[in-house]
Amino acid sequence: MEKKLRSRAELFFRIVCWVYFAIAAAMIGLALYGFSSESVSLSLGGVTDAVFACIGGVLGIIAGVTGLVSKRMKRCRIMGLILVAVAAVPLAIHLLAGESFAAYWKNILLIIMPVLYLLGALLKRSSKPKQEKNVSPKLKPDLTSAEKR
Repeated sequence: MEKKLRSRAELFFRIVCWVYFAIAAAMIGLALYGFSSESVSLSLGGVTDAVFACIGGVLGIIAGVTGLVSKRMKRCRIMGLILVAVAAVPLAIHLLAGESFAAYWKNILLIIMPVLYLLGALLKRSSKPKQEKNVSPKLKPDLTSAEKR
C-alpha cells in the first residue's frame, strides 16, 4: 500500500474547505433563525446581512465541496473570487450608509474565510507535487561495430 504524499498547501486547502463548509452551514442556519425570530427588527442592515449570509452560505457549501472534490484549481480560484465579492457587498453597503464600526465589523470577519479559501487555492496551484526520484541503472554504452569484433 503506497502512501500519497501531500504538500502543505494541499493540506491547508483541504482544512480550509472543511472549515468553510461548516461555517457556511452555520451561516445559513443563523440567517434563517434571524428571519424567523420574534424579536427581530427587520431593518435594511439586518435584512441585507441575512440575505447575503444565506447567499454566501450556499456558495460556501458549494465551494467547500468543489475544493474537496475537484482536481481543477481554476474552478476553485473563480469560486474564491465570487465568494470574496459576495462577502464584500454587505460591507460596502454598510460603509456607504455611514454606519458605525459596530454595524459592519461582522462583515469584515465574513470576508476572512473567502480570502483564506482563495489563498489556499492559489497556494495549491502554485505548489508542485513532490516527485520521487527514479534511480535507473547506468546504461551500457553502445558498442560500435569495430568494438564488437
